[in-house]
Amino acid sequence: MADAATIGVLRDLAILVTIATALALFGYRTLRLRRPEVSWNQEGQVLSRPYAAPDLILLALLGVFFISTMQAPSGEQADAAISSAGIILSMVFNLMVCAALLLYLHRLRGLNPAELFGLQHLHWRSIARVVLVFAVLCLISVSLVAIGVTRWLEDVWPDLQPQQMVETFQTSGSLGIKVLVFIAAVVIAPLAEETLFRGFVYGVLKRYTDAPFAALASSLMFAIIHLHVGSLVPLCVLALLFCIAYEITGCLLVPMLLHMIFNATSIVMMLFSDVPSGG
Repeated sequence: MADAATIGVLRDLAILVTIATALALFGYRTLRLRRPEVSWNQEGQVLSRPYAAPDLILLALLGVFFISTMQAPSGEQADAAISSAGIILSMVFNLMVCAALLLYLHRLRGLNPAELFGLQHLHWRSIARVVLVFAVLCLISVSLVAIGVTRWLEDVWPDLQPQQMVETFQTSGSLGIKVLVFIAAVVIAPLAEETLFRGFVYGVLKRYTDAPFAALASSLMFAIIHLHVGSLVPLCVLALLFCIAYEITGCLLVPMLLHMIFNATSIVMMLFSDVPSGG
């Protein structure tokens, strides 16, 4: 679990992002009232027009709920390692949130998630090309940013610990734990997080602002929920690239696949780093 200092920094940042988003919503609404011919939110391939006020209210409630749960852990909680039961519960929770969101969109809002997220008519060759290009771009860009951030934080935050799930994977001697982390990172997280952040959060924010602001705000939110200061900027860059790939294709499967590839590559690199060198 993240320490008190990390929680404090990220909670303050989450509040700032929330305030900035609220001000942006007001500002964009004012601009549209003055210039009704402008339709920045309709540019790109991602559908945003179907979203409406109830979706914006739900997004606000989710934001308030998340910020309210960002509490500093006690000493024992901060030092506790993630157990297999904890990983399983986390996966179940993520899937339940994803399922609840899809049910809300389909049952309460009368929307078709497959159509909304561009999953009805898949153009596999186009998807494969975009995924290949952006997979390389994500790996190179995020790696370079992570190196720079790590070097900077060595002086600013010298006792910064690795992300908890990463530390669990690296230090655990249990094959079962490693398999669970792999499933959580490569299967569950891409499905649940892309549905929530690129599918819903980005789409709703784009509906009421525009694509660049929606990409930046949703990417910051995505980075903050991982509760790790050292990963904040790299994850934000990663999420921005996911948003761009999503806009190019209009298909949520693309950021899902990119997310899977990135996490799988990261885990493979951790496995090789654990292998002792010869000699």
